[in-house]
Amino acid sequence: MENEFQILNDKKSIDQLMLTYFSIVSGKDLERALSAFKEKKGYGIEIVFVSFKNDLDDYDMMQLPKTLDDNHILVELGSPAVEVDQIAYLDFKTFYNYLDENVKKEIEKNPEETDLIGLLKKVKESLRI
Repeated sequence: MENEFQILNDKKSIDQLMLTYFSIVSGKDLERALSAFKEKKGYGIEIVFVSFKNDLDDYDMMQLPKTLDDNHILVELGSPAVEVDQIAYLDFKTFYNYLDENVKKEIEKNPEETDLIGLLKKVKESLRI
């Protein structure tokens, strides 16, 4: 983690960030991500990451502009996609809504991916939504 961040707060920017996340984390990677999320563990590939509080050590926490708590996740998009790392803090309900929307899109494209529904339900239970 670097010290320079652009914190995204507006819905349009966060929507774009999450669109980028799910364009990279799709297919079998989405299944792996959901498996991690149900354990409240982060998942990312190359330039995009979702982190839970337990994923970050003390040093990483100190680098953040705002402490990550037990009810939020951190989404990070790094270079070369962006010049300055972009981060967004999402509460679990908002994060789950993005997951739900993108799992449905994935199932429309690949109807055989029925495992995603069960994993999504476990994520919902784990996040207590």
